[in-house]
Amino acid sequence: MDALQLANTAFAVDMFKKLCEKDRTANIVFSPLCTSTSLALAYKATKGDTADQMKQVLHLQDVKDVSFGFQTITSDVSKLSSFFALKMVKRLFVDKSLNPTTDFVNSTKRPFPSELELVEFKEKSEETRQKINKSLSDLTDGKMENVLNEDSVSDQTQILLVNAAYFVTNWMKKFPEAEIKECPFKVNKTETKPVQMMNLEATFCLGYVKDLNVAILELPCLNKHISMLILLPKEIEDETTGLEKLEKALTPETLLQWTNPSMMANTKVNVFLPKFSVEGDYDLKPLLESLGMTNIFNESASDFSEMCETKGVVVSKIIHKVSLEVNEQGGDSREVPGYRILQHKDEFKADHPFIFLFRHNKTRNVILSGRFCSP
Repeated sequence: MDALQLANTAFAVDMFKKLCEKDRTANIVFSPLCTSTSLALAYKATKGDTADQMKQVLHLQDVKDVSFGFQTITSDVSKLSSFFALKMVKRLFVDKSLNPTTDFVNSTKRPFPSELELVEFKEKSEETRQKINKSLSDLTDGKMENVLNEDSVSDQTQILLVNAAYFVTNWMKKFPEAEIKECPFKVNKTETKPVQMMNLEATFCLGYVKDLNVAILELPCLNKHISMLILLPKEIEDETTGLEKLEKALTPETLLQWTNPSMMANTKVNVFLPKFSVEGDYDLKPLLESLGMTNIFNESASDFSEMCETKGVVVSKIIHKVSLEVNEQGGDSREVPGYRILQHKDEFKADHPFIFLFRHNKTRNVILSGRFCSP
């Protein structure tokens, strides 16, 4: 397991836990890989304490070559868009008046080929905002409109960091349409809401965390390039979503331990999973500050001297917008008929809140993560 993958997993878990703290019962979806990639580019521009804080929060202490590491992941992940409706836009918009050095701009071109963009916030803030919105809309096939609202930028904006990502599932084995039925989804101990429940019986990797009474299922997407991992408590045992104990026990270490292939076994499973769409729209500045990344937002402490000579340069805002659609589409599932009657089957019924993550299997990075609490 390489150092960067461990770093990105740790950062993904930190982000997830902070988003959970903010709202105990909300649906959450975010793209940790988008955030760590664009922050790694910003990190390249910093020095001194500012760089140290970023290194700490992104868990990059043991990563030998940060830029090269992200270059490799980005080029691997970008190949996925030929198989999936997957777009991950990661941009660092820097105001031209900061005069970033040619050396810095050139040094970003290979590892971060499309992440850095010089724009005119100071001279033409409204025009620039509209231009950025248009390019984000084009880059996400029209899925993400007006990512920047009118308050997002001004003539004072120096650096703006934007992530926009969307993913529509495409399973290795599709869920048969005939089996989709309306079912109650338990939002908490007493309340239910209707969902369109998909159902598929097939062989999947299934694991179990005994002391938490949590089942973990791996659902592979097409060609096994990406897997969805679902962490599902057996029952709702607390007064909110039933996820409190699991969220508390979740750490980078436990996540890697629970989802380790050696902890999971191929099992015949009867899977029930709701069709659902979730969207996330976050300003990540307070989240990152609470993790200890404060200097990049503070003009009396920030140090962007790897990029430019201007003093007091800050990241004005970090906008993070993600949309995920989970549906039945996928490849043909051909299971051998006839022997299923004799075999023991496990049931995995996601009819109450669960945590999910989409993992890129080649680099083992978490592309998207979140929790589904309520339709």
